[in-house]
Amino acid sequence: MLASADQLVVFARVVEAGSVTDAARALNITQPAVSSRLRNLQSLLGEQLYVPSRRGIELTAAGAALLPYARAVAHAMERASHAFAGAIGLPARVAVAVSEAAVPLAVPQLVRVAIDDGAIELDLVPCDGRTAIAQVVAGEVELAIAVAEPDRLDHDLRHRPLLADEIVLVHRDPLLGTSAPLTTLESRTVLWQARGSGVRLTAERVLESAGVWPARTLEVGSTLGVLSAVAAGLGVGLLARTYVETHERAGLVRVTSLTTSDLYARFELIAAPPERLSPAARRVFDSLQADASAGERRP
Repeated sequence: MLASADQLVVFARVVEAGSVTDAARALNITQPAVSSRLRNLQSLLGEQLYVPSRRGIELTAAGAALLPYARAVAHAMERASHAFAGAIGLPARVAVAVSEAAVPLAVPQLVRVAIDDGAIELDLVPCDGRTAIAQVVAGEVELAIAVAEPDRLDHDLRHRPLLADEIVLVHRDPLLGTSAPLTTLESRTVLWQARGSGVRLTAERVLESAGVWPARTLEVGSTLGVLSAVAAGLGVGLLARTYVETHERAGLVRVTSLTTSDLYARFELIAAPPERLSPAARRVFDSLQADASAGERRP
């Protein structure tokens, strides 16, 4: 006897959510219903698929083997739902992972596309660049906007240049002017985003190429965390200019351009393979690509 699609979808969602309670909430069904389907699935297979842990759940060997196929079924069911909704005139949901640093630039473009289309609902997932790409690979989202590392892009993914933003020095020092050499960082504490940040990766490569090493570095985590710590006078950050504009206008931070020719965060539009893209996601991809071809936000 084969496992049902419903059982596999529930299993995939429990793993993604990390608990039966959160999965039930995401699926909009009761917790006992989720537990029942999991029990039936494990009974059918004759194997335990996971065990509870402090971090949520921990997959057994059998669960790890089943998960990719369960996710594939869940994603196929979701795409089928979207296709049906589009066929009968209901708005289709398009999930897009957006690098945190790209939010001020990318979100207005995405919203404009959705408004112009009239039949799309956006599900925006802010995260770091590396996670955004991983979510496309895993099929958790159809599109992503992030600084792409070529060696980390799956060959089946489509990716196109979308927009670019200058990476600037963000600080509270009134003695720094509107521009300064890279060597300014040699006497500063640089607060970094998480290692998955494409802006951080770009900045680190430029500094390494120039042979410039900050006096001290400290990993803070999110882009907003770095900006907040800089505003508190605890160090300097290297962030996308558009991301910090509101804080700069409010007088919370100062911004200085560093004198180097290639300190730009180049965000790409990344899409799942064509056979996995819903019609609505294709429309979003094509519209954003058309905007990029028109030269919006290029240095």
